[in-house]
Amino acid sequence: MATAKGEQRRTALVRAAADLLQGGGLEAVSHRAVAGRAGLPLGATTYYFADLTELRRAAVDALAEDDVARMAAAVEALPTRRRGAAVAARLIATLLTPDEYGALVAWYERYVLAAREPLFAAAARRSNAAALESVAAVLERSELTAGVAPQVVLAVVDGAVLGALADGADLEGARVAAADALTVVLDLA
Repeated sequence: MATAKGEQRRTALVRAAADLLQGGGLEAVSHRAVAGRAGLPLGATTYYFADLTELRRAAVDALAEDDVARMAAAVEALPTRRRGAAVAARLIATLLTPDEYGALVAWYERYVLAAREPLFAAAARRSNAAALESVAAVLERSELTAGVAPQVVLAVVDGAVLGALADGADLEGARVAAADALTVVLDLA
C-alpha cells in the first residue's frame, strides 16, 4: 500500500514529466530532467516507474486528464440559452484550446504523435471523445443542435487552429481563426 508521502512524490514526478512534455515534447522527458524538475533524487523516477515509457505514459495520461477536466468544467458552468452562431463559435473555440500557447501546441503534437506513437494513442482518444462530448453539449446548451454534427465542428476548429499556428498565430489568434471559421459553418446550418 502506498504511503501519502509516496503518492505525493509520484504525483510530483508525473506533474514534472507532464510539464516537460508540454514544454519540450517527448524527448524532453528523461529521468534526470523529471527528477530535477520535481526536486527529487534521480532514483525516485525508477523507484516509482518501471521504466521511462511508464513515466512518459503517466505524463501523457495526466495531460489528457487535465484536458478532459478543463472541458467538463467549462461545459458544466455554461447555462442553457439561445446563442447566435458567433457566440457559440467563440465558446467552442475557447473550450477546445488550452489557456496557454505551449499547452495548445502540445495538445496538437500529442494528437499527431498518436498516429505513430502508441504511448499517445489512448490518451488522444480520451481527449478527442471528451472534446466531441463537450462540443455536443455546447451546441445543445446554445440551442444549435440541428444541422452541424460535433465531428464537423471539431474538424473545423482543428483545421483552423492548425492553419493559424502554421501561420505564426499566438493563442488568441488561433482562437479567433477557429471561431471565425466555425461561425461560417454554424451560420450556414
